Amino acid sequence: MKAVRFAPPVRRWVAFSLAALALFLAAGVGAALDEDFFNSADFFDATSLHHEHLVVLVAAVGVVMVVLAVRAFSLEVRAARAGVSPDKIEEKV
Repeated sequence: MKAVRFAPPVRRWVAFSLAALALFLAAGVGAALDEDFFNSADFFDATSLHHEHLVVLVAAVGVVMVVLAVRAFSLEVRAARAGVSPDKIEEKV
């Protein structure tokens, strides 16, 4: 029995882009909600976990998502130029 698709699949680069946008917004809101906004003394204090560490971590994950989005988009463009479905191209890692 063949599966029926009700909607076209979401492109990988769109999903990664939306995730990156959400992470950057979360980092911005997290920085804005801190009582002292962003204190560099707390950031460089390695004795305990501070709010600033979490904000930077969320922003760094957002950067990784941007890199994944660009890579997925370039893979899709390369597949379109070759006239092949992007799912059929194997990535060399």
